[in-house]
Amino acid sequence: MLLLAVAGCEKEPALTSLQKVSFEGPVAVSPGNVVLQVADTSTTVVSISWPAVDYFREVPVTYSIQFTKPGDVATWAAAYELEVGVNVLNTSLTGKQLNQIAVDYLGLAPDAEGEIAIRVKSYVDRAAYSEAASLKVTPYQLVTHFPSLWVAGDFQGWDIATAKTIVSVTNDGIYEGYIFIPPGGTNEFKLYAQPDWAPVSYGTNNDGSIFESNTVGANFKAPSDGYYLLAVNLNTMTYLLIKTTWGIIGAATPGGWTSDTPMTYDETSQTWTVTANMITGGSFKFRANNAWQLDFGIDADAHLAYANHPWKAYIEQPQLTVPENGNYTITLDLHEPGNYRYDLHKN
Repeated sequence: MLLLAVAGCEKEPALTSLQKVSFEGPVAVSPGNVVLQVADTSTTVVSISWPAVDYFREVPVTYSIQFTKPGDVATWAAAYELEVGVNVLNTSLTGKQLNQIAVDYLGLAPDAEGEIAIRVKSYVDRAAYSEAASLKVTPYQLVTHFPSLWVAGDFQGWDIATAKTIVSVTNDGIYEGYIFIPPGGTNEFKLYAQPDWAPVSYGTNNDGSIFESNTVGANFKAPSDGYYLLAVNLNTMTYLLIKTTWGIIGAATPGGWTSDTPMTYDETSQTWTVTANMITGGSFKFRANNAWQLDFGIDADAHLAYANHPWKAYIEQPQLTVPENGNYTITLDLHEPGNYRYDLHKN
């Protein structure tokens, strides 16, 4: 019986916690500079390989790759981690995968060269990390073409060729987007069913209802300059025009859940920004007009998603967080309908 017990014990994996483990060589990333195109969606665009880590015993070693911005390499607190597998020493990424990591997870700007820091993590009974490698990447903006209405008006020179659009993301006859109306104009605009003046346009008597006008006049008129949510329901022939200012609110923000920290609109970048001291252990949301009428959380894919909206049922969305305490510049970008975005940058 004693011999059987000893034999059984010998089958248990030995801990390696008293022995130093490390990567014996660098991570190889090839190529080191990638300009992504929409056509690269399913094409391999970068390969990553690394040396094995010796845990001094025949045990399965799990490898993962971590991606972050260069400014995060002191802690890797905001890193996106991709598990590769057991005893796997190389992998590759398609254009779609790398673009999603760059834009959706790390917040790199589309159509501009950015840098990603990459390291490999190994794990058995504890983790070891490689030295960081660098990858320069120019991601693309993935544009989904939704059913649209075109918005031309005094705010953009009545130029149908450069008209803003509002879109129906779910193709249900309900369209929305945000428009900025600068000071000094008439604040009038009109809706068009095509990127041309004819054949179909929509007007209003500015009473909350719309009608197919196809004639001069019957223009929409904003009550003042400002940044507006414009929503149109072609099923009920009604519309919303709500002037908005945006802020952040939540336990992670300076004002907690008591008061909004206001954001500032930049007409050139068409974004709202705020720089604030943020804390972990709490969350936050983007909220309009210091009220629970319009606000954003995030969905399961970390994309902005409405919690409150005048035309939608309330949805309990996950809230945003910061990876560590510190001073952040936070950006809210609503200028592209159907593709609302945000960015967190630790200063």
